[in-house]
Amino acid sequence: MKTRIPSRSSLVASVAAALLLGAMWPADAQALQMRGFRGLMWGDPPAYLGEAELVGRDGDVQCYRRERENLLFGDSALRSVRYCFHQGKLFMVSIDSLVDPYTLGAEFERGYGPPDTRNGGTARWGKAADAVSAELVASAPGTPATLRLRAREYAPVR
Repeated sequence: MKTRIPSRSSLVASVAAALLLGAMWPADAQALQMRGFRGLMWGDPPAYLGEAELVGRDGDVQCYRRERENLLFGDSALRSVRYCFHQGKLFMVSIDSLVDPYTLGAEFERGYGPPDTRNGGTARWGKAADAVSAELVASAPGTPATLRLRAREYAPVR
């Protein structure tokens, strides 16, 4: 049995074709892919948090803070991490930092790329059709930023 070894020119042509196809792929085709956050999957119940304190309630939405939470996001210091549930299913994580939006945004960009939109002190990742979105906000320039991660499937309808 003979094994066919591709010629140098056919390898170069294959690599060139692959690079060309990659360059033609629309940049916005990449969706924000997050299955959850810190061991919890979107849609998980509050019981999966472990020891946690209820810190907010609004109708059928409850937000909790874990008693033992890692207060770092990458190298950025955090004030708190809140896990919010709609009808008993995790739909949002709100990460309140101690750093400015540029620093927290850079941490998020390292894993998920640049935001899809920027408007003043707000940056957003995820398109309307994506299962997950992220929003980075600061109340004023130079103030600590908040990053909100939302799973559309489990979020309340507004």
